[in-house]
Amino acid sequence: MYLTDWFLDQKLSDWLQGLGSLAAAGAAVGIALRQERNEHKRADAARVLRRQVLAAAIAPILRDMRTAARVRSGMLQSVGRPDAGADKPHMEELLIPLPDIFISTIDRIDVFGAYTAAQVYSLMHRVNDYNKHVKAQHDWDVPYRTWGVNLRPKLDAVAETLDILMPRLDHEVDRLDEGKS
Repeated sequence: MYLTDWFLDQKLSDWLQGLGSLAAAGAAVGIALRQERNEHKRADAARVLRRQVLAAAIAPILRDMRTAARVRSGMLQSVGRPDAGADKPHMEELLIPLPDIFISTIDRIDVFGAYTAAQVYSLMHRVNDYNKHVKAQHDWDVPYRTWGVNLRPKLDAVAETLDILMPRLDHEVDRLDEGKS
């Protein structure tokens, strides 16, 4: 028996039904893949938006903290050169406040990626460490002329971390602003 004879013996409806079944299966797979791809795109876009919005909330606070660190740096310089009879500096003036937004967003900070999240954790630790040392200088009656020498490395570590974080978060905010256009 030849192949053509066998082919002609088959019913045309069976062939059409078979081809239709294959086409339907292929279309179902294609639709499922397309829906999955679209879902991944939506999830990625939502993740990027969450990252940008969180950066927009944190970036101004980082700028304020950077300003506070610069002011504290100037204060430490002046503490090192006190006038005769100058009062001991107020501890509260040297502290750097750590805003509540860091604590309230700590569980979402990973949207920035491991490196940036680690820098945020590092900033929190360094600010707390600096503040702890300011309090210790005050509580232990360390001569205030030496406060600058003792606190400068801690303050420099805070400023260094801010210098790393600020451009990264500013970049995210800029991307958010570009999306509005």
